[in-house]
Amino acid sequence: MFLTSILWATSFAVFVPNLAIASGSNQLPIAFAARIVGDSTRGRLIVDFDQVIDHEVHLMDAPMRIVVDMSQSIFNLGKDAKLLPRSLISKFRYGYIDDGRSRIILELSEAASIVGHRLKTVDSGKRFRLFIDFMATSEENFAKLILKKKEVEPKNVVRNRAKTRRRFTIVLDPGHGGIDGGASGVKKTIEKSVTLNFANRLKALLSKNKNFDVILTRDDDVFLGLADRLTIAREAKADLFLSIHADSLAQKHIRGATVYSLSEEGTDDISRLLARKQNRTDLIAGLELPESKPGVSDILIDMTRRETEVFSKQFASVLVGRLENDIKLIRNPHRAADFYVLKAPEVPSILLELGYLSNIEDEQLMRSKEWQTLAVQRTYDAIVEFFEIRLARK
Repeated sequence: MFLTSILWATSFAVFVPNLAIASGSNQLPIAFAARIVGDSTRGRLIVDFDQVIDHEVHLMDAPMRIVVDMSQSIFNLGKDAKLLPRSLISKFRYGYIDDGRSRIILELSEAASIVGHRLKTVDSGKRFRLFIDFMATSEENFAKLILKKKEVEPKNVVRNRAKTRRRFTIVLDPGHGGIDGGASGVKKTIEKSVTLNFANRLKALLSKNKNFDVILTRDDDVFLGLADRLTIAREAKADLFLSIHADSLAQKHIRGATVYSLSEEGTDDISRLLARKQNRTDLIAGLELPESKPGVSDILIDMTRRETEVFSKQFASVLVGRLENDIKLIRNPHRAADFYVLKAPEVPSILLELGYLSNIEDEQLMRSKEWQTLAVQRTYDAIVEFFEIRLARK
């Protein structure tokens, strides 16, 4: 009764996207709305899908969390998903797992047990609503529930999971190089050196983590075409592609790091200008970008591209969140533009502008070892957080 009252008393804004497909289609299910309701004693997660999904719910420890494993889905959730009331939930994460499944993780602020879960057809079959109910319990009882789960689960299942768990491939792309120096600052700081230094330091940190394989598109002062950078990411079957830059603008007062995801239109004039500038860098070496094939309508490519765009935006959001407390950001730091290097349809891709060498303050920061160390650490933290939902597998 308590949860029912909360549900009906709470505004739950939802929308049915144009991509909503009838159950049984070949398209992936889309999770298009989510909300957590409740208080410090009990709560409910509500997620709306456009198709039927299968799901399993279980507890995990270290840290304490409720895990929902489900059919592979595309997450396109609104702001309500980020709202956590004073409840049993401290963090809400979701994403794709590498074996064709997706996962939702509810990290608990204190011990809780799962009361029930169900998928209900609503709105005359246009939506399928997942309910996960939970309530506070003692840490002693939580430990008993975890122990019971481990006793029930066959040992060979745990063993097989360990065998199939894989490392994630990160491709770091230091912008420019060789004949193409990129931007330069008042103190003669060269973009190609800033980006390579940052990429090398980030690779060193990531390589200490057993979960990652790290590849640099260039590890020396050499020229590399944009298409070649893209090819490296695709051939490596990268799980994440991060292109690193430190550009310049005519407006020397503009400063701060910027995180870009792909958009053919671009969110603003500066973003469009930078994309055009970056996309023409091959001309320095007398190269031309290969023409994109217009009108690609293959449904599998379209599905892959849409899902990749969602992942890219998720990582962009995580990266901004990790940088914003310690690194100066431009206003509206998550932007979008038509950068060629972000166009691999199957690789989540982001371009990080560390700052602008045309601004003297940004240039001074990028020359500082303290700033470099902090910026590398926060970028590393963002990468770990982005993959955390997959690394949480036990």
